Amino acid sequence: MLLINNNENGGGFEKVEVVKRYFYRIFTVLSKDVREQLMSLNLPKDELKEVKKELAFLSEDKQKEFLTELAKDNK
Repeated sequence: MLLINNNENGGGFEKVEVVKRYFYRIFTVLSKDVREQLMSLNLPKDELKEVKKELAFLSEDKQKEFLTELAKDNK
């Protein structure tokens, strides 16, 4: 994908649809408590990375619910 500067095509890279979608997302930081719960699951590194990606778009309450369910399934 080629990014354009503000002088070309009237507006710059923020007019590119993929960039607009990225900035409309709401990101959530994982709290210390959530990170500790993740580490206690003993997931493989690649699976842990996928779970972190999913958690990044959830509120902290939803993150904890997700991890509780994942822990039940992981036993």
